[in-house]
Amino acid sequence: MLSPRLGDEMRAEVLAVASLLLGMIFATLTFAQPQDTFSISGDITVENAPPWVEPYLIEKKLVVHNGDNIKRTFTLRALVPENLENPKDLENLPLQYEAIPEPSWVIPMAPGGGQEIEIEENSSSVVDIWLNIPYQENMTNQKWEAWISVRRRAEIGEVLEPELICKMWIDTSAKLPPPPPPPWLSVAAIVALVIGISAVALALVAWIRYRGKAKRRARRRVISYAGGRNAG
Repeated sequence: MLSPRLGDEMRAEVLAVASLLLGMIFATLTFAQPQDTFSISGDITVENAPPWVEPYLIEKKLVVHNGDNIKRTFTLRALVPENLENPKDLENLPLQYEAIPEPSWVIPMAPGGGQEIEIEENSSSVVDIWLNIPYQENMTNQKWEAWISVRRRAEIGEVLEPELICKMWIDTSAKLPPPPPPPWLSVAAIVALVIGISAVALALVAWIRYRGKAKRRARRRVISYAGGRNAG
Protein backbone atom coordinates (compact mmCIF):
# COMPACT_ATOMS: atom_id res chain seq x y z
CA MET A 1 0.00 0.00 0.00
CA LEU A 2 1.03 3.55 -0.63
CA SER A 3 1.76 5.68 2.33
CA PRO A 4 -0.62 8.59 2.96
CA ARG A 5 2.16 11.04 2.21
CA LEU A 6 2.97 9.38 -1.14
CA GLY A 7 -0.70 9.32 -2.07
CA ASP A 8 -0.99 13.03 -1.33
CA GLU A 9 2.08 13.73 -3.45
CA MET A 10 0.61 11.81 -6.41
CA ARG A 11 -2.70 13.61 -6.10
CA ALA A 12 -0.84 16.91 -6.02
CA GLU A 13 1.08 15.97 -9.16
CA VAL A 14 -2.13 14.93 -10.94
CA LEU A 15 -3.80 18.20 -9.98
CA ALA A 16 -0.75 20.14 -11.16
CA VAL A 17 -0.76 18.36 -14.54
CA ALA A 18 -4.53 18.89 -14.89
CA SER A 19 -4.15 22.56 -14.02
CA LEU A 20 -1.37 22.89 -16.58
CA LEU A 21 -3.49 21.25 -19.27
CA LEU A 22 -6.49 23.42 -18.47
CA GLY A 23 -4.28 26.48 -18.55
CA MET A 24 -2.91 25.51 -21.95
CA ILE A 25 -6.42 24.90 -23.30
CA PHE A 26 -7.63 28.22 -21.92
CA ALA A 27 -4.62 30.01 -23.38
CA THR A 28 -5.22 28.37 -26.76
CA LEU A 29 -8.89 29.40 -26.78
CA THR A 30 -7.99 32.91 -25.67
CA PHE A 31 -5.40 33.19 -28.40
CA ALA A 32 -7.71 31.71 -31.03
CA GLN A 33 -10.64 33.94 -30.05
CA PRO A 34 -9.54 37.59 -30.20
CA GLN A 35 -11.19 40.24 -28.10
CA ASP A 36 -14.84 40.82 -29.02
CA THR A 37 -14.69 44.13 -30.84
CA PHE A 38 -17.79 44.33 -32.99
CA SER A 39 -20.97 46.24 -32.24
CA ILE A 40 -24.28 47.23 -33.83
CA SER A 41 -26.52 50.27 -33.63
CA GLY A 42 -29.53 50.43 -31.31
CA ASP A 43 -32.93 48.83 -31.55
CA ILE A 44 -35.41 49.99 -34.21
CA THR A 45 -39.05 51.05 -34.08
CA VAL A 46 -41.07 51.29 -37.29
CA GLU A 47 -44.42 53.08 -37.19
CA ASN A 48 -47.30 52.99 -39.68
CA ALA A 49 -45.69 50.26 -41.79
CA PRO A 50 -48.14 49.39 -44.59
CA PRO A 51 -48.78 45.89 -45.89
CA TRP A 52 -47.80 45.93 -49.55
CA VAL A 53 -47.63 43.81 -52.68
CA GLU A 54 -43.82 43.78 -52.82
CA PRO A 55 -40.87 44.39 -50.47
CA TYR A 56 -40.08 48.03 -49.68
CA LEU A 57 -37.15 49.78 -48.05
CA ILE A 58 -37.61 51.59 -44.73
CA GLU A 59 -35.72 54.72 -43.75
CA LYS A 60 -34.07 53.35 -40.62
CA LYS A 61 -30.80 51.46 -41.00
CA LEU A 62 -28.72 49.00 -39.03
CA VAL A 63 -25.05 49.93 -38.61
CA VAL A 64 -22.48 47.19 -38.01
CA HIS A 65 -19.04 48.18 -36.71
CA ASN A 66 -15.92 46.02 -36.97
CA GLY A 67 -13.44 47.27 -34.38
CA ASP A 68 -10.97 44.49 -35.05
CA ASN A 69 -7.65 44.93 -36.84
CA ILE A 70 -8.57 42.49 -39.63
CA LYS A 71 -11.37 42.33 -42.17
CA ARG A 72 -14.37 40.44 -40.84
CA THR A 73 -17.39 38.71 -42.40
CA PHE A 74 -20.82 38.98 -40.80
CA THR A 75 -24.04 37.11 -41.58
CA LEU A 76 -27.49 38.67 -41.25
CA ARG A 77 -30.86 37.05 -40.70
CA ALA A 78 -34.27 37.82 -39.23
CA LEU A 79 -35.58 35.74 -36.31
CA VAL A 80 -38.78 35.19 -34.38
CA PRO A 81 -38.07 36.51 -30.85
CA GLU A 82 -37.32 33.98 -28.14
CA ASN A 83 -38.75 36.31 -25.50
CA LEU A 84 -40.78 39.48 -25.89
CA GLU A 85 -40.42 42.90 -24.34
CA ASN A 86 -41.62 46.44 -24.88
CA PRO A 87 -39.48 49.27 -26.24
CA LYS A 88 -37.82 51.32 -23.50
CA ASP A 89 -40.45 54.08 -23.65
CA LEU A 90 -43.16 51.47 -22.94
CA GLU A 91 -41.25 49.23 -20.55
CA ASN A 92 -43.56 50.01 -17.59
CA LEU A 93 -46.70 49.00 -19.51
CA PRO A 94 -48.14 45.51 -20.12
CA LEU A 95 -46.65 43.70 -23.07
CA GLN A 96 -47.61 45.58 -26.24
CA TYR A 97 -46.08 43.47 -29.01
CA GLU A 98 -46.47 39.93 -30.31
CA ALA A 99 -43.82 37.85 -32.03
CA ILE A 100 -43.81 38.44 -35.76
CA PRO A 101 -45.66 35.53 -37.43
CA GLU A 102 -43.10 35.11 -40.20
CA PRO A 103 -39.44 36.24 -39.98
CA SER A 104 -39.20 36.50 -43.79
CA TRP A 105 -41.32 39.66 -43.55
CA VAL A 106 -38.14 41.41 -42.33
CA ILE A 107 -35.22 41.37 -44.77
CA PRO A 108 -31.81 42.74 -43.68
CA MET A 109 -29.86 43.46 -46.85
CA ALA A 110 -26.10 43.97 -47.06
CA PRO A 111 -24.67 46.56 -49.47
CA GLY A 112 -24.73 44.97 -52.89
CA GLY A 113 -27.43 42.49 -51.84
CA GLY A 114 -27.51 39.28 -49.86
CA GLN A 115 -27.27 38.50 -46.16
CA GLU A 116 -23.50 38.45 -45.89
CA ILE A 117 -21.37 41.52 -45.37
CA GLU A 118 -17.61 42.03 -45.30
CA ILE A 119 -16.29 44.97 -43.29
CA GLU A 120 -12.71 46.22 -43.34
CA GLU A 121 -10.77 46.59 -40.11
CA ASN A 122 -11.87 49.46 -37.84
CA SER A 123 -14.74 50.31 -40.17
CA SER A 124 -18.52 50.33 -40.23
CA SER A 125 -21.12 49.41 -42.81
CA VAL A 126 -24.82 50.25 -43.19
CA VAL A 127 -27.39 47.48 -43.59
CA ASP A 128 -30.67 48.26 -45.36
CA ILE A 129 -33.88 46.84 -43.94
CA TRP A 130 -36.78 45.83 -46.17
CA LEU A 131 -40.29 44.88 -45.11
CA ASN A 132 -42.39 42.36 -47.00
CA ILE A 133 -45.71 42.37 -45.12
CA PRO A 134 -48.47 40.64 -47.12
CA TYR A 135 -51.09 42.93 -48.68
CA GLN A 136 -54.01 41.66 -46.61
CA GLU A 137 -56.62 43.37 -44.47
CA ASN A 138 -55.76 41.29 -41.40
CA MET A 139 -52.19 42.64 -41.51
CA THR A 140 -53.33 46.15 -40.48
CA ASN A 141 -53.23 47.45 -36.89
CA GLN A 142 -50.65 44.87 -35.83
CA LYS A 143 -47.81 45.20 -33.33
CA TRP A 144 -44.92 42.80 -33.86
CA GLU A 145 -41.47 42.27 -32.48
CA ALA A 146 -38.75 40.81 -34.71
CA TRP A 147 -35.05 40.23 -34.18
CA ILE A 148 -32.22 40.85 -36.61
CA SER A 149 -29.23 38.62 -35.87
CA VAL A 150 -25.70 39.78 -36.73
CA ARG A 151 -23.21 36.94 -36.37
CA ARG A 152 -19.46 37.30 -36.87
CA ARG A 153 -17.97 34.41 -38.80
CA ALA A 154 -15.07 32.60 -37.15
CA GLU A 155 -11.71 32.80 -38.88
CA ILE A 156 -9.21 29.93 -39.08
CA GLY A 157 -8.13 28.96 -35.57
CA GLU A 158 -11.13 30.63 -33.89
CA VAL A 159 -13.82 28.74 -32.00
CA LEU A 160 -16.67 31.09 -31.18
CA GLU A 161 -18.93 33.07 -33.50
CA PRO A 162 -20.28 35.94 -31.40
CA GLU A 163 -23.78 37.15 -32.18
CA LEU A 164 -25.56 40.42 -31.47
CA ILE A 165 -29.31 41.02 -31.72
CA CYS A 166 -31.06 44.15 -32.96
CA LYS A 167 -34.63 44.20 -31.68
CA MET A 168 -37.21 45.63 -34.05
CA TRP A 169 -40.75 46.73 -33.17
CA ILE A 170 -43.19 47.13 -36.06
CA ASP A 171 -46.55 48.93 -35.95
CA THR A 172 -48.52 48.32 -39.14
CA SER A 173 -50.80 50.94 -40.71
CA ALA A 174 -54.46 51.26 -39.72
CA LYS A 175 -55.65 50.78 -43.31
CA LEU A 176 -54.43 49.16 -46.49
CA PRO A 177 -53.00 51.68 -48.96
CA PRO A 178 -54.69 51.86 -52.38
CA PRO A 179 -53.55 48.98 -54.58
CA PRO A 180 -51.10 49.76 -57.38
CA PRO A 181 -52.44 49.84 -60.96
CA PRO A 182 -52.07 46.56 -62.87
CA PRO A 183 -48.98 46.36 -65.09
CA TRP A 184 -51.00 46.21 -68.30
CA LEU A 185 -52.65 49.54 -67.41
CA SER A 186 -49.28 51.21 -67.02
CA VAL A 187 -48.18 49.89 -70.42
CA ALA A 188 -51.44 51.06 -72.00
CA ALA A 189 -51.00 54.51 -70.47
CA ILE A 190 -47.47 54.76 -71.86
CA VAL A 191 -48.63 53.66 -75.33
CA ALA A 192 -51.50 56.16 -75.24
CA LEU A 193 -49.12 58.92 -74.19
CA VAL A 194 -46.72 58.11 -77.04
CA ILE A 195 -49.57 58.06 -79.56
CA GLY A 196 -50.93 61.34 -78.23
CA ILE A 197 -47.54 63.06 -78.40
CA SER A 198 -47.02 61.75 -81.93
CA ALA A 199 -50.44 63.01 -83.01
CA VAL A 200 -49.78 66.45 -81.56
CA ALA A 201 -46.37 66.58 -83.26
CA LEU A 202 -47.85 65.60 -86.65
CA ALA A 203 -50.63 68.17 -86.29
CA LEU A 204 -48.06 70.85 -85.45
CA VAL A 205 -45.94 69.97 -88.48
CA ALA A 206 -49.02 70.03 -90.74
CA TRP A 207 -50.07 73.40 -89.35
CA ILE A 208 -46.61 74.87 -89.90
CA ARG A 209 -46.57 73.59 -93.48
CA TYR A 210 -50.07 74.97 -94.09
CA ARG A 211 -49.06 78.38 -92.74
CA GLY A 212 -45.97 78.39 -94.92
CA LYS A 213 -47.95 77.56 -98.07
CA ALA A 214 -50.60 80.18 -97.23
CA LYS A 215 -47.95 82.84 -96.81
CA ARG A 216 -46.33 81.93 -100.12
CA ARG A 217 -49.71 82.08 -101.97
CA ALA A 218 -50.49 85.44 -100.40
CA ARG A 219 -47.09 86.77 -101.42
CA ARG A 220 -47.59 85.59 -105.00
CA ARG A 221 -50.99 87.31 -105.14
CA VAL A 222 -49.53 90.54 -103.82
CA ILE A 223 -46.70 90.41 -106.36
CA SER A 224 -49.15 89.61 -109.17
CA TYR A 225 -51.47 92.44 -108.15
CA ALA A 226 -48.61 94.90 -107.92
CA GLY A 227 -47.28 93.84 -111.33
CA GLY A 228 -50.72 94.32 -112.92
CA ARG A 229 -51.04 97.83 -111.58
CA ASN A 230 -47.59 98.78 -112.81
CA ALA A 231 -48.39 97.42 -116.28
CA GLY A 232 -51.62 99.49 -116.41
